[in-house]
Amino acid sequence: MNETITFNESDGTRHSRLTFLSNAFGLLCATLIGSIQGFTLVYYETVLGLNAWLVFLAMSIFLVYNGVNDPIFGFLIDRNLRFTRKWGRRFPWIVIGIIPWAFSVFLHFSAPTIATPANPWPAFWWLLLTLILLDTFGTIVNINYKAVQMEKFRTEYERRRFTKYYAPIDILAILLGMLLPSLFIDNTQPVAVQLADFSLMGGVVAIVALLFGILSLHGNREDKIMIDRFYSPNSVKRMKFLKVFKEALKSRTYMVYFIFATCLGIQITLVVVNVWYLTTYVLQAGTLTYFLVLGLNLLGTLISIPFWLRYIKKINNNKKALIVAGLASCAALFALSFFVGAIDLMILAFILGLAQGGLNSYIYTIISPSVTEDVIVKMGKNQKGVLFGISALLGRFVASIDELIIAVVHNVTGFLPGYPTYDAMAAVVSDMTPVLIGIRLLQGVIPALVLLLGVLVIWKFFPLTQERILSNKAKMQELGF
Repeated sequence: MNETITFNESDGTRHSRLTFLSNAFGLLCATLIGSIQGFTLVYYETVLGLNAWLVFLAMSIFLVYNGVNDPIFGFLIDRNLRFTRKWGRRFPWIVIGIIPWAFSVFLHFSAPTIATPANPWPAFWWLLLTLILLDTFGTIVNINYKAVQMEKFRTEYERRRFTKYYAPIDILAILLGMLLPSLFIDNTQPVAVQLADFSLMGGVVAIVALLFGILSLHGNREDKIMIDRFYSPNSVKRMKFLKVFKEALKSRTYMVYFIFATCLGIQITLVVVNVWYLTTYVLQAGTLTYFLVLGLNLLGTLISIPFWLRYIKKINNNKKALIVAGLASCAALFALSFFVGAIDLMILAFILGLAQGGLNSYIYTIISPSVTEDVIVKMGKNQKGVLFGISALLGRFVASIDELIIAVVHNVTGFLPGYPTYDAMAAVVSDMTPVLIGIRLLQGVIPALVLLLGVLVIWKFFPLTQERILSNKAKMQELGF
C-alpha cells in the first residue's frame, strides 16, 4: 500500500487564524494538566510520605488499566453515532469529558490522609483511584482532540502553520504549570500547610484548564467537509480492534516512532520533575530559583521555535530535522549534570531550551500526524482513535519507567521520602553526597542517554521520507479519508 505516488499540495488553507488559535488552546488545557501531574511524585513521596516504591507500584497497576482503557476507548469512539451528522464525531466527546477531567486534577492533589509507615495504603489507593479518573476523562478528551487536529489540518503547510500557534501555547501551558505551584507551594512550611497548598493548587489548575478547554471548543468544531468524510464508503468500513492493534504493531514506522516518543517522554519528565529536587536539595533554594530555571528553559525554547520552523522548511526533510534537533538536545542535556551554581545552571537550562525548540516544533504537529497517516494508508481503514489510544498507552508507559528510574536512583543513593528540605534529610542521612550526585545524574546524564537512544533508533530505522509522506496524503484523498 506504500508505493510512491506523485502528489502536490497547495500552500493555502480554508481555516481562519481564530480556528488555528482556538484549536491550540486545547493543547494548553492538556499540557497544563500534564505539567501539574509532574508534581505527583513530589506530592505523594515528599509531602504525603508515600514510599517511592509504592508510588511505582501504583503507577504499574495503573498501567495495566491504561493498557486496556485507552485503545478500547479509541476503538469505541471511532464510529458514527446518532449525533455525528449534526455535531460531528469528535466534538461531542470533547464537551462531555472536559469538566470531569479538570475536576479530577483537584482530587488528585487532595488526598484525605498522609501516609505513615504503619498504614500507607489510604494514600496509595487515593493515588491509584485519581490516576484512573484522570486517565479515563483525559483519554476521552485527548483522543478526540488529536483526531480533530489531524483531520482539520491535513497538509504540511497547515501543520507547519499550526505549529506557530501550537508551540508557543505549549510553552505558555508549561509555564503556567510551573508558575502556579510556585505561587501556592512553599516547601519550608509544615506538612499540614503544604497539604492545603497542594489542594488549593489543584483547584486553581482545574479552573484554569477548564477555561482554556472552553476557549478551544470553536477550533474543535467539525465542519461539513470533515463530517462528510466520516460517511465516505471507506470511512464507514471498520477493522476489528485486535486487527488494528496488530497492524499498528507490525508497522515499522509506528513502532520506531513509539520507541523514540517513549525515550523523549522519559527525558522530558525526568528533567521537569527533577528540577524541584535539584533546587531543593542541591542548590538548597526556594521556589523562585525553581521558577527561574524552568522559566529560562522555556524562554530558550520559545525564542528558538521560528529558527527551527525555518530550518525544516528550508531542508524539507522531516527526518533529518528531527535527528539534528535530537542530537542538539542530547548535547545540551549532558552538560546539566555538571553545573556549579545557580547562575550557570540557569544558563545551561536556557541553552537546553534553544536546542529543545526543534523537538517541540516537530514532534506533535508535524511528525506524529504523518506517522498516523502512514499506518492508516497501510490498513486502508480510517480508525485513528485506536492508534491514538495506543499512543496514550505510551504516555503511561513513560510515567511508569520514569518512576522506576527515579525509584532506583533514590534507593541506591540513599534518598529518604518524607523529608521535604535539605536540612530535614541531612539530619537523618549520614552522607548526603551520594544523594546529591544521584539528583544531578537524573537532571542531565541519564535523560541525555535515554534521548540519545531514541535519536539513534530514528536515524537507523525510521522509514518515512518526504516522498512517502506526500504519497500517503494522495492515498488518503483517494480513499476519502
